[in-house]
Amino acid sequence: MHPLKLRQKSARPALVGAVLWLALPAVVFADRASEVAALEARCEQDREAKIKPLREMEIKNCLANRSDLDYCTTFWKDYGNAVRLKNGATIPRMFDDLPSCVAAFEARREFELNGH
Repeated sequence: MHPLKLRQKSARPALVGAVLWLALPAVVFADRASEVAALEARCEQDREAKIKPLREMEIKNCLANRSDLDYCTTFWKDYGNAVRLKNGATIPRMFDDLPSCVAAFEARREFELNGH
């Protein structure tokens, strides 16, 4: 048997092992990224549950002064989001202190700082 063919056969398992070893962090990274995304989605659901009644109240107040539902709905659609003021300051978004939002923030920060 030719020595080169023997070498190719013995190198194949090492190559497969190296590929799997290099691919494993990508799988873990994707898994952690999906966990962070799920926490952020849960935060948004919890925030929306708290903001929705307040937004509907503002739309109702708007309709008391104006008769245009489209205007009132459009004007108040982003109620509860962060707002940038003319002087450059920012009013933070509402209900960002919910436990699910704090957990999502901490998970995102850890994910971005540690890269996984």
